[in-house]
Amino acid sequence: MVSLYGQSFTRTELFRRIGRLEQVAGIVPGSYDDGPERSVRYLDLRSGGGLEARVMVDRGFDIGELRFNGIPLSWRSANGFRAPGLHVPEEEKGAGLLRSMDGMMVTCGLDHIRGAAEGPASHFGPRRETAQYPLHGRISQTPARFLGQGENWDGDDCRFHCEGLVRQSMMYGETLELRRRIEMPLGGTSLAITDRVRNAGHLSTPHMQLYHLNFGFPLLDTGTTLLLPPGHEPRAEARTTFLTQQVPSAEATDEILEVDPATGPDGHVSVALVNPKLSSGLAVQVDYDVRALPALQIWRHFGPGMNVLAVEPASNRAGRRAELEQAGQIRFLEPGEEVVYSLSLSIHAGAAALARLRQN
Repeated sequence: MVSLYGQSFTRTELFRRIGRLEQVAGIVPGSYDDGPERSVRYLDLRSGGGLEARVMVDRGFDIGELRFNGIPLSWRSANGFRAPGLHVPEEEKGAGLLRSMDGMMVTCGLDHIRGAAEGPASHFGPRRETAQYPLHGRISQTPARFLGQGENWDGDDCRFHCEGLVRQSMMYGETLELRRRIEMPLGGTSLAITDRVRNAGHLSTPHMQLYHLNFGFPLLDTGTTLLLPPGHEPRAEARTTFLTQQVPSAEATDEILEVDPATGPDGHVSVALVNPKLSSGLAVQVDYDVRALPALQIWRHFGPGMNVLAVEPASNRAGRRAELEQAGQIRFLEPGEEVVYSLSLSIHAGAAALARLRQN
C-alpha cells in the first residue's frame, strides 16, 4: 500500500484519482541557466511523502539539496553549484575544492580523500614517478553519464530510481568508475544510495572513499543534538561537547571528532541529527554499512556563514597519505575488481518519532 497525505491506497485506487504519477511524486530533470551554475544538470526527486532531493548529475551524481515538507536540511556554501568546467582541483596548492564545495552530499575519492598530497605512482609503470592528489580527490566535480530513471512497482508498492556513471581516468594512471543508484519509495521519507566502484583499467589501482554528508540551518541550530553510534573514540572528552550544537561565533574553528563505531548485528551503524524544536520535532538519520566504511568522523564549523556539521563515513581513518601508504592501509583494486557501498538518509518527524529514535 502507498501512504499519501494521511491515507493509504492500492495502485488501482491511486490511479483512479490521478492521470499520471507526477501529479503527486516522481523525478523531473532540469538544469541551471545563469551564473556559475549555468548548464549544470540535475534531477528533482519527490516522494509524495514530503521528502525532496536534488541529484546533481553534473557534479558526481551527488545530492545537492534535501528538503522535508519544504524545510531545507542540507548545508549550502557561498560557492553555489559551480559548473565543473570552473573547477580547478590543483589551485590553492591542491585545495581547489574549497572554491566548489557545496550541498548535502559531496563524494570524496575515488583514489584519495582528505588533504592534498603527493604519492608514488610506480604501480602505473615507469612513465610517472609520483601522483598528485588534490583535497578529497576529483570525483565530486566530475559530470556523470546519466544512465536512466524510472519507477518500479511491486504489487501496490512503488520505488523511484535514478542511475549515473562517473569515470575518473588518466593516461598512464587510474581508470575508476563509480556507478550510483539512488532510490526513493513513493510516499516515503527516506532515500537509499548504492555505489559500485570498479577498477575499469588494467593495472592495480589505489582506492579511497569518503561521504561528506553536510547538514545546515534550520536543522542545525542551537539545541540540536547529535546521536552517535555506540563505540569508542580516541578523544572521549570531546564526545560531550559534540552532542549539543552551538550558535555561530566569530571565534569558531574546524572541529573534528573521530568515532570508532561498534558494528551492529546487520553490519550497519546509524548517526542522527535531532532538532526537537523544528516543526514539532525533526531528525535526519544516516545509516550505512560499516564493513565497507569502517572509519567515521564528525566535522563541524560554527563560524558565521558556515554553520555546518558533516557526518563522514570513510574507507580509511584520518591520517596523512604517506603514513597510510607506509602502514599498508590503502586498498588497491585489481583490474575488474569492484567494491560496493550502501547508505541511506531517513527523516523522523514528530515528538513520538524522535522518542523512538533516541531509544534505538
